[in-house]
Amino acid sequence: MKDHVMMMDGKMMVMKAGKTTMMDKDMTMSNGTMVMMDGKMKMKDGKTMKMKNGQAMDMDGMMMPMKMKGKKMKDMKMEKDTTMEKDTTMKM
Repeated sequence: MKDHVMMMDGKMMVMKAGKTTMMDKDMTMSNGTMVMMDGKMKMKDGKTMKMKNGQAMDMDGMMMPMKMKGKKMKDMKMEKDTTMEKDTTMKM
């Protein structure tokens, strides 16, 4: 797997040469994007974002596809949540 940084359980992690360690300092990716230890990212154009659990960025500063338990998000099936459904018709 490609070297990258990722947010895991609210902590920033770094994967290099197949080994994962906790991020111990802010990093600047090759495209100028800065990634802070708290997950905040500052792009070269000044825009800021914060990584969410499961998100990853390669060392070139490109976001990587999110994977969940070995599956990509696009492969996940959405199920209809019926817990909030109720009859909203007015009765007279």
